[in-house]
Amino acid sequence: MGAETLASLVAAMHNYLRSEGYSQQQLAALTSGSPAGASMSAVQLQRLWQLIQQQLHASVSISLKVRPLIQAQMERGRVRVEQVASQLHMSRYTLHKRLKAENQTFSDILQDVRREQALVYLQDRQRPLADVADRLGFSELSAFSRAFKRWMGCSPAEYRAQPIID
Repeated sequence: MGAETLASLVAAMHNYLRSEGYSQQQLAALTSGSPAGASMSAVQLQRLWQLIQQQLHASVSISLKVRPLIQAQMERGRVRVEQVASQLHMSRYTLHKRLKAENQTFSDILQDVRREQALVYLQDRQRPLADVADRLGFSELSAFSRAFKRWMGCSPAEYRAQPIID
């Protein structure tokens, strides 16, 4: 990589981090005083890149982190918001606030995951509907049937009876 290209890359990294709230002094301290565009060691570049990765990881949507945790809990049994919050190293209240900032609720995400899984489970025409309801965390088949009708506009049995289109 040429010196000019490297200087442009370092400047872009500094600009991004400044846009995320880091001061010029913080960046200079991180890179041992080397200004953006000056020759930097591989270790200094690596520090900048790690900081950018941390910022990007922190900005990943919390709802995208919650979905797989709900799905994993659903496979093991009952889904509990407290357990999901704990797995994300936050309180239930903090999880609620972070989801609200994304215009989401735990309940909405749970319903989305249930609906998606219901469609997967119903592909297996041999699986009893009561088993599907149980795997999705519904107390009774009738509760699952009502929810499914709300989601899809037909009962699970009617949905299953539709011809499969490849």
